Amino acid sequence: MLLQAGAALIVLYILLFIFFLIFITLFLKIGLSFTSAENTGFGSVLPTAFLCTLAMWALIVLFNWFLPGFIWFIIAVLIGLIICWAIIAARHDIGYGAAIVVTIIAVIAAVIIIIILIIIISTLVGFVMWVF
Repeated sequence: MLLQAGAALIVLYILLFIFFLIFITLFLKIGLSFTSAENTGFGSVLPTAFLCTLAMWALIVLFNWFLPGFIWFIIAVLIGLIICWAIIAARHDIGYGAAIVVTIIAVIAAVIIIIILIIIISTLVGFVMWVF
């Protein structure tokens, strides 16, 4: 029974990693389209998103194992962002400032789309509750 729970947890982690990879790739592509970056195709952005996701997850897991606590989580995320900005700048031939702008645009686009999805889903759920 314990082995099945462990396998289920590993599958859940893999599915979450794939979801975050696709999510980050989509919004990183949107952010890169606002700059004069090279290699802005989906196939070029996917390895960048993979490296950023892998670096971020590795830092969070390592910091959580060795230094548990919320402040260490924040430090891991900040170090991960710096590494991601370096990866974005190197892979897409833009400066570090442009990599930061790409990240900000990607976050703003993600927040806007998530808010729109929440409004649509809550409206549909409210309509279904009203009908039934």
